[in-house]
Amino acid sequence: MKKFLVLLLASSLLLVSGCSGNGGNDTDSTTPSDNSVADTENNQSTENSENTAETNNSEAPDNEPVNTVPPTTSIEYTTAEPPSSDLSEEEQREYMINNSLMTVGDTSRMINVMKKAEAGEEITVGFIGGSITEGISAGDSLCYAKLTHDALSEMFPNTTVNYVNAGLSGTPSVLGVVRAERDLFKDKQPDIIFIEYAVNDGGDQQYKDCYESLVKKCLDKENQPAVALLFTVLKNRYSCQPQMAVVGEHYGLPMISVGNAINPMFDAGMMTWEKYSDDESHPNFWGHELVKDFLMNYFNKVKEEADGMDSAPAITPLPDTAVYTTEYSKMELLERDQLNVIGFEGFTEANKVVATFNNGWMYRSSKGASVTFTAEFKTLFLVFHCNNGASYADADVYIDGELVNTMPSNKPGGWGNPEADHVWTGSECKEHTVEVKVAPTDGGMYYGLIGIGVVK
Repeated sequence: MKKFLVLLLASSLLLVSGCSGNGGNDTDSTTPSDNSVADTENNQSTENSENTAETNNSEAPDNEPVNTVPPTTSIEYTTAEPPSSDLSEEEQREYMINNSLMTVGDTSRMINVMKKAEAGEEITVGFIGGSITEGISAGDSLCYAKLTHDALSEMFPNTTVNYVNAGLSGTPSVLGVVRAERDLFKDKQPDIIFIEYAVNDGGDQQYKDCYESLVKKCLDKENQPAVALLFTVLKNRYSCQPQMAVVGEHYGLPMISVGNAINPMFDAGMMTWEKYSDDESHPNFWGHELVKDFLMNYFNKVKEEADGMDSAPAITPLPDTAVYTTEYSKMELLERDQLNVIGFEGFTEANKVVATFNNGWMYRSSKGASVTFTAEFKTLFLVFHCNNGASYADADVYIDGELVNTMPSNKPGGWGNPEADHVWTGSECKEHTVEVKVAPTDGGMYYGLIGIGVVK
């Protein structure tokens, strides 16, 4: 077996496309109808890198340093030899499965979960990510997440394995860290969590900060869940695996790479992308089954280790430093009925804005509008409906009467998706009065306000 530094392996991906988030979203710029805006599904699951954590009117987080350049990795990850042309189909699959596992990482948390399951205690496996995790092209019952849940249920037949799928089409980790409490942790506290955002994120600092903050949010849960990172890849080999792998190494997490598994097969002329996917990004039925096998290969290796132990090991402590930042790890989503609204004009309350966000406001007018509320926070994100269309308006955000930022909902990478973006960070947590204001215009305009993300 040869060994390659993961950053060297991942650099080839960057040479092809870079980690900039511009996977090529072609969007419809039509004006929203007078009825509630439809939940747009799109075959593109990548986000444009217009989002950024840097704003002109915000104070930088002061609780920890932020690295603007990812550190190089120090661990060598074992990969298989280049595939031989005389491999049988079964041997080709075995090659890809072996090549997908970058590292099992620190196994203490996963072994504790497995010991819990073997003792007959219920466990929950949760997934958060974009459309690949949601199951676009495969459906709820045949996506890799549900297939993995079903395989875990077979692995531990004497207990109940619960399932939470928080995949949401076309959304990056920026929105993921905002909505995780609602979508991933509300009903069950997962014991195992897979995070999949490698083809949805961009290379801007905000993506890096929010991805690591999401990882830390999951690791910090009281039940000490086992967290694993899944790196997917597009047909053009776009993936944010390099910037995410350094986070995985920092926290000692298992990492599974679809690109590491299938790209060598393409290079050797032994497989085409079309066997794995029917479009530019989403695995087909065969592809989802293959990704499930990648995950189960990891579980099987850890179970071998767990079966040789009489009791669960002590959980390895987390590092007290960050790669980028964990400033947003305590983020929570506040929707309309969770806010102390003190006034709104021009907006109407909407029980359906976009996707899974059913508790916000809409504006369709040329007269202007505003929503004013109070909330306690140190950091504020705005969550809104985004599209690449001139009918989508800008919103000025005032905090305690001062204009701090302008949040456009017309973005080049928008396609009717829910979006989260950093508005402002102050020096301390306290109660603020927030006004979100859309200015009057000569033409008809639209703004879909979903809610806010706050860090206290």
